[in-house]
Amino acid sequence: MAPSTYVALFISLFPFLYASASPSSLCSFKYIYQFGDSLADTGNLIRIPGALSTFHADRLPYGQSFFHRPTGRYSNGRLIIDYTAAALHLPLIPPYLDFNASFTHGANFAVAGATALDQAFFVGKNISIPSFRPPISGQLRWFQSHLNSTCHARSKCVRRRFRDAFFVFGAFGGNDYYNAVFRGKSVEEVRTYVPDIVNAVISGIKRVVGLGAKRVVVPGTYPSGCLPVYLTAFGTSDPKAYDDLGCLKKFNEYSSYYNSRLRKAVSALGEELSGDAVIVYADYYGALRSVLRRGSSLGFAKESLLKACCGTGGKYNFDSKKTCGSEGVPVCSNPDRFVSWDGTHLTEQANRLVSQLVIDQVFRNMKCA
Repeated sequence: MAPSTYVALFISLFPFLYASASPSSLCSFKYIYQFGDSLADTGNLIRIPGALSTFHADRLPYGQSFFHRPTGRYSNGRLIIDYTAAALHLPLIPPYLDFNASFTHGANFAVAGATALDQAFFVGKNISIPSFRPPISGQLRWFQSHLNSTCHARSKCVRRRFRDAFFVFGAFGGNDYYNAVFRGKSVEEVRTYVPDIVNAVISGIKRVVGLGAKRVVVPGTYPSGCLPVYLTAFGTSDPKAYDDLGCLKKFNEYSSYYNSRLRKAVSALGEELSGDAVIVYADYYGALRSVLRRGSSLGFAKESLLKACCGTGGKYNFDSKKTCGSEGVPVCSNPDRFVSWDGTHLTEQANRLVSQLVIDQVFRNMKCA
């Protein structure tokens, strides 16, 4: 067994000891500002009038395992952002559109379905997206409005707040890819969009850094070829199309390519900033692959590693026409035995394990001490 496997197994078996020894204890943040898509949305989309969603995060069984009610989170419980807040000894960070919430410790601007690129890009590629969601540019406008209301445009207030703030910029890019390949574009064509997607992410990061952000984490995307939504839609009888985990190779190769370009751009931006701000890449891809590879030892059912807990039909328990939250769609009896919650998003247990690996990696590079 490799040394890295020993470390990961130790973390999974002793999460409380791990948490107390985490590098996050060296970091003292008073605020969290989150941008992104459904992997981090804690309730923005369900507050947008008329917004349509493939998944029904405004209904049970979403939220059933922890909150015991739907909160707009795309899981049965907590997300990575929730575990990040806990690691920093902060309360749950409310969605920006919850006007009754207290934003004492930050705000979450992530919205399910969000893309990195603006709608004009997709129109130019002849890709029609119904109910287009606020992309990076829209979330940054929300952010600016939030600052204007909380700091009343006073630069001293903003600088003081950002000095103690932790920014999570993403994950972005998953929906840009999803919207293209599910509307007939080839993986090869979508690969040519990667420079535009990465540039949009980097431009957004520069915007928050320009406003004074000092610590920013930039997550990559998950291995799309391991998600039931892709396995169901693009499955094939050719065994060579799958890797050793049963994931679709060509979709994971795209995710790896995108993440590689994003990681390099984040590294280059960090060098460009010359210590003014610390920008850290978070390896969501590697973390989820690690969880899937060690699934049985982590308590997941071996036969269900690539199946949705909440769903119906087919090899992967997923049907895009009858998704989680739809009438008559069943839920597994023990979500903690599943990695995938609804075919696209993770269960709370999987989010917890991914967050342990990601938080550890991020804070070791955050240079808080």
